[in-house]
Amino acid sequence: MNQLEQPGVPSTGGDQLSSTTPPSRPDFDQARHGGAGWSSLWDAFARGVRDNMAGEVVVQAVRIGGVIFLARALRPQDFGLLKVLTIVGMFGMLLAEAGLPEALIQRVDLRQEHEVTAWWSTLVLSFSLVAGLYFGAPWLASVMGMKGLVFGARLLCIPLLLQGIAICAHARLRRELRFGAIAVANALAEILFLTVALVLLFEGLPQWSLPAALGARLGVHALVVLVADARLPLGLPRLWAALDLARFAGTVLAGGFITTGSGNIDYLLVGRLLGSTTLGFYSIAWDLFRFIPDRLYRIAGLVAFPAFCKLQGNDPELARAYRTFVNYLGRVVLPVLGCVAIAAPELLESIYGPKWLPAAAPMRILAVGLALLGVRIAIGTVYYAKDYPSFDIYLHGVRFVLIVAAVGLTAPMGLVAICGAISIVEATVSIIGQYLVCLLVGMRLRELAAAVVPGLRITAACAAVTVLGKLAGATLNFHAPMVLVFVAAPPAIVFCWLQADEVLGMVRRASGRRWTGILDVAET
Repeated sequence: MNQLEQPGVPSTGGDQLSSTTPPSRPDFDQARHGGAGWSSLWDAFARGVRDNMAGEVVVQAVRIGGVIFLARALRPQDFGLLKVLTIVGMFGMLLAEAGLPEALIQRVDLRQEHEVTAWWSTLVLSFSLVAGLYFGAPWLASVMGMKGLVFGARLLCIPLLLQGIAICAHARLRRELRFGAIAVANALAEILFLTVALVLLFEGLPQWSLPAALGARLGVHALVVLVADARLPLGLPRLWAALDLARFAGTVLAGGFITTGSGNIDYLLVGRLLGSTTLGFYSIAWDLFRFIPDRLYRIAGLVAFPAFCKLQGNDPELARAYRTFVNYLGRVVLPVLGCVAIAAPELLESIYGPKWLPAAAPMRILAVGLALLGVRIAIGTVYYAKDYPSFDIYLHGVRFVLIVAAVGLTAPMGLVAICGAISIVEATVSIIGQYLVCLLVGMRLRELAAAVVPGLRITAACAAVTVLGKLAGATLNFHAPMVLVFVAAPPAIVFCWLQADEVLGMVRRASGRRWTGILDVAET
């Protein structure tokens, strides 16, 4: 479970867990046999996407408005501190989870003893984490050169403990594809984040508004998840159950450390070498580019893992499912990132204010690498579904080393040079990662590349009208925020026109109606 921004049916026995896997919907059990099973699995997948999308609409409506206001009221270094605290929380939860949620989701013959053992294990790890974070906060602040980390890190202790207690409940919700409850937790957490941040800001404590809001977000998310799945694991942990889970969970934990490290080491290095203000600019550049890919991962990527696990023994169907998913990503991620790169200065000034304009050049330089990163967000779900989580270790180990080298060598030349090096690293890692997926599912790389071609066509059309919109706005002497009408509306209209059939098909599928649209695209 990771609520740091910055991978069913109730039990009929009260709080007592079933002695086997919680009752699954029949269509899940049929999914491996093709035919109607394939259709049923995609129906369940679409329902999960629908629930996640509903939650994301609420979350982003709150977040976008809140970030716009907070970015204008707070300093870049405040956002730099928030990024470091977010990373601290991510590593903390990674230790507390120890790979056990993924092991519970992936396991076919899940029994009560596995869940009980996992719950006790995460409980012990969570208490150890909180104690280590509280007493280690001064050392952490000294290493990063940020005094505010001491209070901020200690502020996260109780929320992180609640997150640890809710780890297994969150895993059950994901395993049973009950993403509606998770969507509610995400929405309420974001509302409380903004509420706490605004209250402290208006009370004259701007420097603590974001750290306290982060703690509130984590705490309320954990509480809502615990209410949604209130089954109390009864019993004592079993050694044989721990050994059953240990191999997969251990590999996931190792991969998670390297994945999380490679995904965040650049932030830590930029903050340590160039300061929290530069880190704030770098974070904003990444956040604008990662906004759409991250939303897609939250909406569909989290559903993809349990759905792909149902197809783990059927390589042709898994290849088809992954190809379809990449086709979705390409049609959305590539056009959006292309337009954002072209209109970066106008977007930054209109959304965050002129003090954030230094992030425009880094954004444009990151564009190519992050576009390829955007269409690879589901590669880990295939590695885990095929019981090869070690691939994450190898891939992100290479990424970690390359990022450290890239940032270390280019830091003396400034943020722009760092972003150029990071873009090259992301492009290289993306190609390698997609090739490994093709090896696992018996698919040729050119077949996967063909699934991205429709997205490239849409990108070309949207980019062209974005350039024309920029020229029109400059000719008519429009400035922020009115210039957004020229740089955002034309590509949005073109995108909706080109994608109308696929969007309607997704809505029909999510509502249970027959759909034969984009599912067949990957086969052509």
